[in-house]
Amino acid sequence: MVESALVKGLSTPAHRYFRKWVRNTVNLSAKLEILTLDGKIFTTGSAIVRDVSLRGARLGRIVLKKPYLPAKVFKIRLNFRSDKYQGIGALCRPIRFGMGAEFELAVEFEDLWARTDQK
Repeated sequence: MVESALVKGLSTPAHRYFRKWVRNTVNLSAKLEILTLDGKIFTTGSAIVRDVSLRGARLGRIVLKKPYLPAKVFKIRLNFRSDKYQGIGALCRPIRFGMGAEFELAVEFEDLWARTDQK
């Protein structure tokens, strides 16, 4: 009979996750528009961007006119409201819903834009 010995701590997991884009902690006010897949506005509201990376963002303190999200697939149009980031926006898809101290929504950017003609 052959015994196999497994030394704990020396095996590597089959899949390791490495974050490709660094998250930057921020506290930025943003305007939200929840869009149906055909581009119609389902509801509007506001949120605080808690962190942001080149790939996406984490939203907290979400306040919507309709107190619920669509039951079907939807997109989010995000526009930053702080003076320094005025005119910067993104079209996003939700990738994670979460509850901590407050409801949070993680989004992935599908399109980004910056307008310089804002007054």
